[in-house]
Amino acid sequence: MSKLGPWACAVVVVMAILAVAPTASSSAATTARGDVPLRVLVVGDSVTQGSAGDWTWRYRLWRHLVADGAAVDLVGPRSDLYDNIADRQGSRAYADPAFDRDHAARWGLTLGFLGEDFAVDDLVETYRPDVVVEMLGVNDLTFLGHSPQRVADDLRAFVASARSADPGVDVVLGRLTQTWYPGVPELNERITALAGDLDTETSRVVVATTDAGFERGTHTWDPAHPNAQGEVLVAAAFADALAGLGYTSPAPRPPTLPWPGPGLAATARVITGDATAHLAWSRVPGATNDEVAVRDVTAGGPWEVLSPVESAAGEVAEATARDLGGLVNGHLYAARVRSAKGWSWGDWSSETRFRPLPPLPGVVRVARVASPRRDLVRVVGVPVPGASTYRLHLATVRGCGAPSSTARYRAPVVDRRRPAAAVRTRAAAVRVRWVAVNVAGRGPLGPSRCIRVR
Repeated sequence: MSKLGPWACAVVVVMAILAVAPTASSSAATTARGDVPLRVLVVGDSVTQGSAGDWTWRYRLWRHLVADGAAVDLVGPRSDLYDNIADRQGSRAYADPAFDRDHAARWGLTLGFLGEDFAVDDLVETYRPDVVVEMLGVNDLTFLGHSPQRVADDLRAFVASARSADPGVDVVLGRLTQTWYPGVPELNERITALAGDLDTETSRVVVATTDAGFERGTHTWDPAHPNAQGEVLVAAAFADALAGLGYTSPAPRPPTLPWPGPGLAATARVITGDATAHLAWSRVPGATNDEVAVRDVTAGGPWEVLSPVESAAGEVAEATARDLGGLVNGHLYAARVRSAKGWSWGDWSSETRFRPLPPLPGVVRVARVASPRRDLVRVVGVPVPGASTYRLHLATVRGCGAPSSTARYRAPVVDRRRPAAAVRTRAAAVRVRWVAVNVAGRGPLGPSRCIRVR
């Protein structure tokens, strides 16, 4: 289905085996194969395939099986995601790619046209799964306009097709999570009844209550597809169903729910200027917008969230940026970024701290210098833009004929808001020079002037 339509559902085939010999206390199950992994074939639509930036519920189910001590082999002809930003297949941008990513799921897949490229009997024959975990049908209801009864009949044919390739294969039928779509509640009840009708001692068929507690908006990032929290709920329901077959332990309850949105945004990079800052960061794969929060650390101010930066439809936004103005030079600021996929926001990135600074002040020239009496020298400089203070450097010399390079300055002898000062000295002659300072630092040293002290 399209990225704007109802979420494409998924068919999953899960196979797992204990890495150790079974005992009465062993929590993970073994298959009839003995010491080989439980083989898992995933056949499904967009809910199972997932899109760029997702962990996917396949990942979360795999993590549960492995943590339970099972040796697992997810199998299938594909390993990719759908790129929801570029609107094409082939994305490898998993939130965490460190799992067995094989599957046979595709965005928009339906039971009505399953045999065109995902014939279940061919998949079972090729990949020899121990159990098939299925969750399909919402696209049949919405796009194909099929009735709940017809979709249930197609599910019955799905199980029969799997058994034609392996009469002993187990099947898990997943109830649809999008209960807000017409026909889904009725279909879910038919799925539960179908599982009870098809279950046998040699080929178990059970139902996963993947719709239990699943809410639109809370557990989805658009009207159809699960966000990170929804992935956890779907995986937990399938884990419970597999536990009923003896393949694993039930999922922990209540489940630990992560942030609903994408993974952490990249930490912002900052270029500062005069009361300004330019923030730039890399966008999380699959994210549709980002927002920036800034606070004045020096002033102890609160976080101020700027308006989101949205990606244009059909374009791949690899990086975004914001320009900040009206900052206080010299104050310490902090910025952080978070990303959203649809309406689901992720966690904030780590803080980036920065300090906007003006340009350094220019050279201060000595306008005049005088010694009105034996122990006093008065020095006046030419003010320069951007200076907040002026520092006077003074060096005692034997006479003004000596090279200026040999002068040894005491710095600073005064620190003023304007370049004018009177300095007491007992030297016969002095050299003086000004330097301007602001919050960015010290400007270049100005040229010196020498005067004999009366």
